Amino acid sequence: MIKIFRRIRRRLLSEGKFKNYLAYAIGEITLVVLGILIALQINNWNQDKQLHRSELNTLKSLRESIKINLNELDLILKAQILRNKSLQEVIFVDLSDRDLTYLDSLITTNVENHTFDPSTGIYNSIISSGKIEIITNDSLKNRISKLYDRVVDYQESEDEITEFTKEHLEKNFIEHLNINPEILAKIRKRTNDEKLKDRALYIETFSSQKLKNMYILLLNKMNEVILKGESLELEYQSLISSLEKEIRNKE
Repeated sequence: MIKIFRRIRRRLLSEGKFKNYLAYAIGEITLVVLGILIALQINNWNQDKQLHRSELNTLKSLRESIKINLNELDLILKAQILRNKSLQEVIFVDLSDRDLTYLDSLITTNVENHTFDPSTGIYNSIISSGKIEIITNDSLKNRISKLYDRVVDYQESEDEITEFTKEHLEKNFIEHLNINPEILAKIRKRTNDEKLKDRALYIETFSSQKLKNMYILLLNKMNEVILKGESLELEYQSLISSLEKEIRNKE
């Protein structure tokens, strides 16, 4: 093609057709410029297509990651609500007529900590790699960026409960509840004398005002963490819905 253009230019020059040559040269330059512009446009189109595909994959990965964390959080919240109910029973319910098996379970439920350990691999990768910037929906992008802070705030409240439980409740039970470990581990059953002794010990321990004060403090902390957990759960659900809507719009 270049050789053909060159021969045409030479022929026009040799024939002295300078006006035709000039018009031809301008036309040739125009064709070259148009070719470059078309090539740039195609390149931009390919880049936009790749960015669109990358954004779609990022949105789908986030959606699946948040779904996994939502299921995990739901289990944790159910366990915390059960623990909260157990704490309330010790404070507000007469336990004197409850059987020993139930009283044994109260101890376990009262001191058992449940902590949320979300999957953050995909989220961290998207943030650290800068892929979050390819999300074109600014509102959605801002919510995703702030999600980490909400999770950390919730986990800090959980850590506070764990620390309080170990420092106060566990120590109190270790010091005042002299229950045979074989019984608590269900290796053997209680003797009749042990039944009488353990029941009296439980009632005395749970009736202690000092213990009730600990339970009230813990209950307040538990109420706070449950509220934060429920708020985080709603945000997870809302984010999943928003991500699914965005994915549908881009597919």
